[in-house]
Amino acid sequence: MKEMPTMNENSSESAGGVSRTKPSILSSLLRNQLLFLVFIMIVLGVVVTIVNPRFLSVQNILNIVLAVSVTGIISAGVAMLLIMGNFDLSLGGQIDVLGLVMAILLAQRSIALTLILVILLGMAMGALNGLLVVNIRAHSFIITLAMMSVYKGAALLLSGGKYLSLGGMFPFFKGKLFDVIQYPSIVFVAVILLVFVTLRYLKYGRLLYAIGGNPQAAYLSGVKVKLRRFLGYTVAGGLYALASIVLISQIGVAYPTTGDAYTLSALAAVVVGGVALTGGRGSALSILLGVVVFGLINNSMVIMSVNPYWREIIIGFIILVAVTFSGFATRGE
Repeated sequence: MKEMPTMNENSSESAGGVSRTKPSILSSLLRNQLLFLVFIMIVLGVVVTIVNPRFLSVQNILNIVLAVSVTGIISAGVAMLLIMGNFDLSLGGQIDVLGLVMAILLAQRSIALTLILVILLGMAMGALNGLLVVNIRAHSFIITLAMMSVYKGAALLLSGGKYLSLGGMFPFFKGKLFDVIQYPSIVFVAVILLVFVTLRYLKYGRLLYAIGGNPQAAYLSGVKVKLRRFLGYTVAGGLYALASIVLISQIGVAYPTTGDAYTLSALAAVVVGGVALTGGRGSALSILLGVVVFGLINNSMVIMSVNPYWREIIIGFIILVAVTFSGFATRGE
């Protein structure tokens, strides 16, 4: 008499007689990008701490958060646009202009008025991007790429190709709260919390996901898609202005190329964090983890005395890995 075949312990019989294998730990890790990032952070922390025990010191952790604060604020604006299905490649040029305008105004106006005008200018530049995106039948990638050139040219005209010094007039963001936590870190955390509340609890945030997931369906449901996209770019411009204020206050000098490095860094951070380039997916935690992972990697390279020229190569590979895992996560949904 033949023995009946036994079922594998890792499988269970589903309806219709089709067996379904339980996902392995590795498979689950591949399909959860945020979980994978936490895993990478733990592994990286253990390895670098073995090489240099100072890595996990409180002071070094505070330094890491400080180092990513500006990128984190910028990434918040980039991420909310990506969730809505839109790009902004002009942010580097916007930061160039905003930093130079801040330096010029500080020499002529009060600090309070300067900060208000810089924030308003940032929102106006974002609004201009939004108007172009919603009224020109071209992808936001191309439109903001063109605007990047416009803003960079404006920065060169403003500065004459030279840097402008603040002359020590606004060193506020060099300071620390209670002589412990740096002010830029506090601003970064506050922005992440604001994004969390917006995306989780406010109608504005829910509509970003709706537009990014299916703009046609959102429009047919009564959502004013063009208005929301316009507002999205305006808000992003305000965040870039806030980041510019924090950055220029720290370094005390505005260059016509100040923002050049932040376009790739911010985009890479949010993609690594799990914000989908196709729209409709992402969170405040995605922004936070993506930015912190980049901060950990940069800090690790410094502590381990890695040649800084390897940084761009490493960032490129990280983006490729992140896109790969994003593909796994999408197929798993």
